[in-house]
Amino acid sequence: MQEAMIVDITLNNVQEMVMQNSKRLPVLLNFWSPLNEQSKLTNTILEKLAQEFAGKFILAKINADQQTELAQKLGSPTIPFCKLIKNGDIVTEYQGLLTEDAYRAMLEANIQEEPSEVLRLQAGEAFAQGQYDQAIKLLGEAAKVNANNFKIHLDLVQMYLHTGHLDKAQDLFYKLPEEAQNDPKGKELEGILFFSAVLEQAPEIENIQATLARNPNDSDALYALASYLMLNGHAENALQSLFKLFTVDRTYQEGLPQKAIIKAFEMLTAKAPELVTIYRRKFQSLLY
Repeated sequence: MQEAMIVDITLNNVQEMVMQNSKRLPVLLNFWSPLNEQSKLTNTILEKLAQEFAGKFILAKINADQQTELAQKLGSPTIPFCKLIKNGDIVTEYQGLLTEDAYRAMLEANIQEEPSEVLRLQAGEAFAQGQYDQAIKLLGEAAKVNANNFKIHLDLVQMYLHTGHLDKAQDLFYKLPEEAQNDPKGKELEGILFFSAVLEQAPEIENIQATLARNPNDSDALYALASYLMLNGHAENALQSLFKLFTVDRTYQEGLPQKAIIKAFEMLTAKAPELVTIYRRKFQSLLY
């Protein structure tokens, strides 16, 4: 199943989250305020629709009370107010509170089901149900329909990773065009490939923990632990381990701690922008 894509917009991420992402999916930019009841209701409706249309548009929320400078740059609209952006252009905008059906109709009118995307999503469903051969077959059909839809190839990389075929995943990923590799999902997959390669050579987690119990500053163990944490959904703990490694020995394996931290930032930017912003600042303080 596709996940709803809902993100809070700030000056730091507006370019990437709104303008760049609108080249691949419609972005619904919603201005709201916790002090305005109508805009709070708008948020509730749009978040529900983001769940309903999961994977088909991005709901980008701007808290106009907190992000006053950004709201002014974007026209300082009277809330509730929303703009639908596709390929960097505003295609429609609405002021005031609309009904749920009106918002749904607006989204349906601007969300097109491209044939290869239909097959790609079917492949994702098949894979989630354990039908791996069927998933691969559907992705092959999708690629024939639209060879330029790089999401198909990124999905295949992800499937290779989930089934333990790291070599196949690496081989395919690094043959993809830069547009695919630089896509938010591409950056996430590149990070998974990076940290998966580390664990290919690392001891089991119990041995890593035992080593760190004896020597909390063991560079190999810190690096392996960070990779394990990153791949198992503990991003902040992984960053803390990488930061400790950088502090203990920033020259480890010819500057690998800094490289790994940057890879982690790139991997997490789309899914955890606030966390990345916090740790980028911390990293800057360590550098200087």
